[in-house]
Amino acid sequence: MNFISPAQIIQIAIADAINLVFGTLHTPSEISLEVGYPKYAAHYTSSIALAIANRLNLSPLQVAEAIVLTCSQNPAITSKWQIQALGKGWLNIFLSEQYIAESLLALEQWQIEGITNYEGFWQKSDISIDFTNKSFDPIVQYAYARCCALIRLAKLFDGAASPRYQKSGSDFTLHSLQLEPAEISLLMQNLEIAAYLESENSASSNKSRTKLSRSLAESFLQFYDHCRIFGVNREVALRRLLIIRVTQKLLLAIAPPEINYAMYL
Repeated sequence: MNFISPAQIIQIAIADAINLVFGTLHTPSEISLEVGYPKYAAHYTSSIALAIANRLNLSPLQVAEAIVLTCSQNPAITSKWQIQALGKGWLNIFLSEQYIAESLLALEQWQIEGITNYEGFWQKSDISIDFTNKSFDPIVQYAYARCCALIRLAKLFDGAASPRYQKSGSDFTLHSLQLEPAEISLLMQNLEIAAYLESENSASSNKSRTKLSRSLAESFLQFYDHCRIFGVNREVALRRLLIIRVTQKLLLAIAPPEINYAMYL
């Protein structure tokens, strides 16, 4: 099962809007998109209007406003995310809470080649490990170990490390709950890694993977410091456990091929 990230969907929509309004032939991969949170209130930001304004003989803000107007007239877009033009022509994108919930569920169900689930933990098919490799970042090790420990504790307390969630049911919803900033930040990092893995090619380097691993680990440790999963409302606990399970899987998936964290399972 492939995972199509919100970032990829947004890039497609913005490229379509630009091509429709200005008669150009931009591809989704040409649409710059960065995670904006937590530096900005927006989940994603884009500078594409600034990049193409000169070619269109318009100001970046005019280009950005045209993109916003076109996207905002599409119900398929507005039901999932909102887009806003500001400043000199920046685009800010805000995901709906329900779309965040759907994306989180999709990440949990995403089947990544070479990674399987066994007794509530994600594992690589190859369980070898090389402690001498310089890519073996202690911070990432620690974050991964904490994920495994929390999943194990949740299994002891609740009897299940992988609760059954329903996309359209009341078992797991986000729209009625207030997410902590650390939860949003961690989820956005997971989404960024998922988008990277889906678009990865043979030119991708271990350096990119190491950098993404470190960013995800740091976001997880912020989450770990600020968000409890024990002694809180059950729905909050289940949501946070799901985020932890997704993080455990993507820390494993983004690690350079020679790295495996099987010792922590």
